[in-house]
Amino acid sequence: MPALSSALRTAALSIRTAMTAGALTLLVGLGAVSVLGSPQPPADHLGLSVQDKATSRIMEHNNCSTRGFEPSVIPSRAIIRDASGRTRVVSFDHGWAVFNNERPGELVAVCLGPDRRR
Repeated sequence: MPALSSALRTAALSIRTAMTAGALTLLVGLGAVSVLGSPQPPADHLGLSVQDKATSRIMEHNNCSTRGFEPSVIPSRAIIRDASGRTRVVSFDHGWAVFNNERPGELVAVCLGPDRRR
């Protein structure tokens, strides 16, 4: 009889472990489905990775960086985006004021200015 009791205990423990593992797998699976199925943000809210061609040309022409330059390099210009979505090249001081929320807009990049050798 003790062997039967031990076998039942082992079977109950195995079933409980299997149900716990199944529930956890289901929970992780549902979580993954909800993350994968969630709506993606519109492209214009993804940041600089989805620049239009005109902005890319302006950035290239003005030697711009979205990450900044070495501390010893002082940019001369900046690119900002205003509330209407228009992109403009402005002085670095203007861009810095936008970055510090002292002026309206969004700082897109800092620039060294056009390469005069071209």
